[in-house]
Amino acid sequence: MAKSRNPSLGQVSDFDIRLLRIFKTIVECGSFSAAESTLGLSRSAISLHMGDLEKRLGMRLCQRGRAGFALTDEGREVYRATQTLLAALEGFRAEVNDLHQHLRGELNIGIINNLVTLPQMRITHALSALKGQGPQVRINIGMTTPTRSSWACSTATCMSAWCR
Repeated sequence: MAKSRNPSLGQVSDFDIRLLRIFKTIVECGSFSAAESTLGLSRSAISLHMGDLEKRLGMRLCQRGRAGFALTDEGREVYRATQTLLAALEGFRAEVNDLHQHLRGELNIGIINNLVTLPQMRITHALSALKGQGPQVRINIGMTTPTRSSWACSTATCMSAWCR
């Protein structure tokens, strides 16, 4: 069991994440030379990056040399933590991208009561289409009289649109 020279990692930077991605690729390829083509880096550049990562973490992650590549105990733990971290980052990215893909929020509609039954008022078709595109949209429908709708619009408590 090795004692850590660096008791606390502190803030994880973009550079640290880049180094961890490189480390993960090396482990999954099984050696520095096998990781060269996957990473598009020379063996010496990969070695420098691994040295940087080991220095930043304050521990030796792998044995390398003529005997081949082998993770240390700490290296295995860091590899597992790296998998968890990168999976969480990918999950975050996917969730944020998903926010842009779906309609959400609240839609308040005021309908004049005697217009609902008119065939030209295709409100149910429009609402059905909206729900299909945005199942997370909350729709509130209020029925009103022509007099009340005029008052609401004159006091700027509603917005209206007429569609043909």
